[in-house]
This record gives sequence, C-alpha cells and structure tokens, in this order.
Amino acid sequence: MDHGELAPIDLGSGDRNERQTRSPQPVEDGSDTLTPLGMPGPGVMEQGRRMARNYNVHLLTLAQVPNLLRVDGSWPGPISLRAGWFRATARPWNETVPDPMVRLERGGSEFLIAVSRRLFELGAGSVFSPALYGSAGGVWRRSGFGDYADLDVMERSLSGATRPNGTALVRAEANPDWDQILAVDRAAFEGFWGMSRLGLIEAHRTNRSGTMLVAEALNGAAGYAIVGSQWGTVYLHRIAVHPDHAGQGIGGALLASAVEWGNRSGGGSMVLNVRPENTRARQLYERHGFSNTGTRLHVLRRQPD
Repeated sequence: MDHGELAPIDLGSGDRNERQTRSPQPVEDGSDTLTPLGMPGPGVMEQGRRMARNYNVHLLTLAQVPNLLRVDGSWPGPISLRAGWFRATARPWNETVPDPMVRLERGGSEFLIAVSRRLFELGAGSVFSPALYGSAGGVWRRSGFGDYADLDVMERSLSGATRPNGTALVRAEANPDWDQILAVDRAAFEGFWGMSRLGLIEAHRTNRSGTMLVAEALNGAAGYAIVGSQWGTVYLHRIAVHPDHAGQGIGGALLASAVEWGNRSGGGSMVLNVRPENTRARQLYERHGFSNTGTRLHVLRRQPD
C-alpha cells in the first residue's frame, strides 16, 4: 500500500460526536459531519450533536453578522468565531497547507459567508470544509464553496472478526508519543493529505471510546492507526506506515489489530475512507474484508471573492 490513507475522522475533531449504528447520515445544515480526518483532518467522519436544520432564518441579517462576529484565539492558531448563537471553529489544515479548515457547529450560509470573509481578512488564501456527505454540503455551496477533493467510504462487518497471526508488533497506547506519530505521518503523506499535530490529537479524541495502535521498530514508531468506536460503529480515522518500513506487512498488521479492537469494543461494523486513486490502499482494505459503499465524501473550498 502507499504509506497510509485517510480514514473516517472529522475528520475529523475535538468535539464528542454522536454516531449512527451504521454509516452516519449527514445533518441537513452541513455542520461538521465529517472531520479526518480531518482532517480532518481531512477524512474525519463524524455526526455531530447538531439540530438538523438550516439556520438561515434568524433575527441576525447578513449585514449584522460581520459586525457581531467575535473571534477568540489568535490566527494562525486554532480560533473560534461566534455571532450570537452561531458558532464555528477554524484551524490550519496542516503545516504544509496553512489555510483554515472550518467546522460549522451552529449557523447557516450567511454566518458561514461572514466567517470566510473574516478568515480572508486574517490572511487566508482559501477556506476548506471538513469531508462532507453530498447532501450535507448544501449550506457550504450556498456560501460559495466548490468541490476540491473526494474520498470513498469503505465498510466491513465485524461479525466473527478474529485476531490473525503476525500482529504482535502492534501495541495500543493511551498516551502516544506525538512526536513519533507526527514524524510517521509527515513521512507517509505529502502536501494536502498530511495532518498536523492538532489534527492527529483531535482524531484520537473524536469518539467516546478509542485508541492509538502503534507498530514498533528499533528506532521508534514504524506506523500507527487511530481507531474509535461509538454507538455500534467503529471508525478507522487514520492509518500510516513510515516509508522506511514499507513492504514489511506493517499496514496489514495495523489494520488487523484495528479490526480486532473494533470487534472487542462491541462494534457491528467498521468504516474508513480512501482516496479514489489510491489503488494499493484499496486493495489492502479489500483483503481485510472492506468493500466500497458507493458513498463519496467531498472536501469543499472557498476562495476570496
């Protein structure tokens, strides 16, 4: 496989997010349904505790929102943006792409337009959404966001999953060495698809139950996987193998350990996401029982007017 692939986070994602028992369905206002990833980081799959509404109908008008917009924090660090009851958060996508990824927690298109404009004033060249289901992108598209990148969702049942041989090198860590994890991620991913330290920590904290699986090498971590469980669904948020250890079966060992962890956590299925063009990663996932669901996630981008 190539050395890692995004898998469901909200993306990616500091919030504690509620999950469906099967692959989550988006809320209609587009509020932070997927994070990485994020992404997430990019690629973060999350169903937030949001009311499924579009809050464009509100006492605040578009002219009033920018004047009432309050920014807490200092860009380019993580910031929150509020106007009355509306709220969004933003942080740099990663160290290579410093433009912000916005999580819309409460609000509609008028608020999202005001948030984007304020971020442009703060020096952003573009503003990105988390990875979203298609139907969740309406408020973003009405706010001037367009398609930027896609991810496919894959899923497998955890019924009868067993631990295969050859996974002894993988250990679970409650308090991982983030310097080592970040070093693996930076080596395994380039440019847009890398994750920042903050993004990795958010992914690790996304679900009510989760763990970091680390593949050991003599000089530190050879690879890692972030996995979480909530409401009967297990999420492989992120998996990566350092290029120096490619071809040693580490990706398969991490994936098998993630499936085993998901089965022990009581999950009924595991979901992940993968770039459509990443053939080697898709083949690895298929060998471990995953199949394409036919669902595609979208990362959206807005540029200055």
